[in-house]
Amino acid sequence: MKNLLLPLAAVATLCLAGCGGKTEKDPNTLVETDFETLAGWIPEPQSGTLTTEKAHSGRYAIKVDGNHDYSLTYKVPMGELHDTRVKKIKVSAWTFVSAADAQAALVAAVGNPADPNKPLLWDATDLNHSHTPGKWVEINKVLTVPATASPASTLGVYMWRTGGTKPVYLDDLKVTIAE
Repeated sequence: MKNLLLPLAAVATLCLAGCGGKTEKDPNTLVETDFETLAGWIPEPQSGTLTTEKAHSGRYAIKVDGNHDYSLTYKVPMGELHDTRVKKIKVSAWTFVSAADAQAALVAAVGNPADPNKPLLWDATDLNHSHTPGKWVEINKVLTVPATASPASTLGVYMWRTGGTKPVYLDDLKVTIAE
């Protein structure tokens, strides 16, 4: 009898260990990436901005430097992010400024489908003012989505090198509803 109970107890333990369930996504999270799944998917000209040189979590982050004025861009129609109109968003990320003369901004934009050259919102958060070079720092910015934004308006998020040639890194990007 003991010989029969031991295997049954082992099977029951394994079954219960696997019953943790899936972690449900926060319904207020619109975008969340640590850039780990992008390797191999990016065209060659942009692949230089996905890097393993520095990362806040995992192996990958994105960067701008003397050879790359713009990082990879996250861009998606607003209507694909949420089933209702989003009025405010919070953009957060971890950034690493490698030197005092490394200058960059985190840009969040809401595109205008009627005129792509005139975005409805364009906001650049300077990454240098809140940084001590050589340390990962979390940044947060709350933005009001213009009332004229439609489901076809695109949300774009990217880094822009504004000066210097030393690298600036960004990891663990998250965009949430801030209402």
